[in-house]
Amino acid sequence: CSVCGKILSSRTALVFHMRTHTGEKPYECGICHSKFAQPSQLKIHTRSHTGEKPYICEDCGACFADKGKLTGHKRTHTGERLFKCDVCGKHFATNEYLKCHKRCHMGAKPYKCKVCGKVFGLRASLAQHSNVHAETRPYFCEQCGKTFTQQGALRRHQRIHTGEKPYKCRACERTFTDMSTLRRHVSVHEGGGERHQCQQCGKGLSSKTALRLHERTHTGDKPYGCTECEAKFSQPSALKTHMRIHTGEKPFVCDECGARFTQNHMLIYHKRCHTGERPYCCDQCGKQFTQLNALQRHHRIHTGEKPFMCNACGRTFTDKSTLRRH
Repeated sequence: CSVCGKILSSRTALVFHMRTHTGEKPYECGICHSKFAQPSQLKIHTRSHTGEKPYICEDCGACFADKGKLTGHKRTHTGERLFKCDVCGKHFATNEYLKCHKRCHMGAKPYKCKVCGKVFGLRASLAQHSNVHAETRPYFCEQCGKTFTQQGALRRHQRIHTGEKPYKCRACERTFTDMSTLRRHVSVHEGGGERHQCQQCGKGLSSKTALRLHERTHTGDKPYGCTECEAKFSQPSALKTHMRIHTGEKPFVCDECGARFTQNHMLIYHKRCHTGERPYCCDQCGKQFTQLNALQRHHRIHTGEKPFMCNACGRTFTDKSTLRRH
């Protein structure tokens, strides 16, 4: 290139490159008349009108109009972030995300809401915000009927029903339902995540919130009360699960037989009746179980342990259900 000195592999590539300097855009969209420097750019743009998204993520099924977007998206599953901000050192999965991030340093927010005047750094953020004014929740969960303003929020919600955890840690292969949880987890492996230590037992937690919830196991603090039956819980998630007893909600559905459950782990246990999987094995006699607590109860046959005591007569039992019957 005679302008910037860049070397291209072919005469055609040089012609396309020169247009970055001249601003020439000879390829026009016949629908909206947008113009482009390269025919490949026009082809990708045309898909915004046709709705064609030929590039599919094998991990989660998300579809994309161009291959570059798919490549960037795949990094959300692996946690890989190649693009580094030269101002603060933060890493991003795509160059596009990095460019958007840099606006926070420059204070640039070019997208303005016509209704309330609020400004945004991203066009997508403005589009999502616009749903607030329109009071539209166009994304609908077919399992439970809940609606959402964002497609991403619907996808995350649907994992409650499916039990899907598409984000995998490369270091230990642990899986997560969302990217933010994976990132916090990965930072622990990298040594970059701040560890918040419990003063009572020394356990290290990944965040102040996690530490605060953990400390309630020592203090017995249960600030979340059920309005129906006065039961109390240390975590809001535990209260949410408990409320399903009153509402009858069972959002976790078995795709084999249609059985429904209030909690995801109950669905996981149930699925083993279809697969025949028994992952918990007794090291004494080799007997296998579908659940860890079933193995723990079985172990007491070998050890003779009877940890459940009757307060009235002092008699002991191997499991809580036998104590209750007694």
